[in-house]
Amino acid sequence: MPSVKNMILVWQGNYRFLAKNEKGLSVNFDAPIPNGGEETALSPMENVLASLAACSSYHVISILRKKRQNFSDYSVEMVADRRDEPPRVFLSIHLKYIIKGKNVSEEAVKSAIRLSEEKYCSVGGMLKNSVKITSSYKILKEQ
Repeated sequence: MPSVKNMILVWQGNYRFLAKNEKGLSVNFDAPIPNGGEETALSPMENVLASLAACSSYHVISILRKKRQNFSDYSVEMVADRRDEPPRVFLSIHLKYIIKGKNVSEEAVKSAIRLSEEKYCSVGGMLKNSVKITSSYKILKEQ
């Protein structure tokens, strides 16, 4: 059965907005200064990029835990290229996963990223038909 998400977006003045879900959890948005905003929060497109990395990371972390990988730090660097003219959609997105830990298996990392990208990440599933998404990873050895 499909799940339904009810949210509300509330104008906060100028180009600032607050989106809230049914539980009252929220995220702020603002526009860049050149577009009249105040840059008090991420722009909508920055939120799309962050949402892709967060969605993918949720699954990567989950899979690495199931594979009993001993990692102590994790981050994702995101680089995106956008069209110059409206609509200024993403043309390409690159995610670089950085995992730090003791004896982290390269195969486990590659498998977790691949499964996240190809099967589990809903945000990536929506975006992959309209933007080229690539990834890489770096494993930092912990002493």
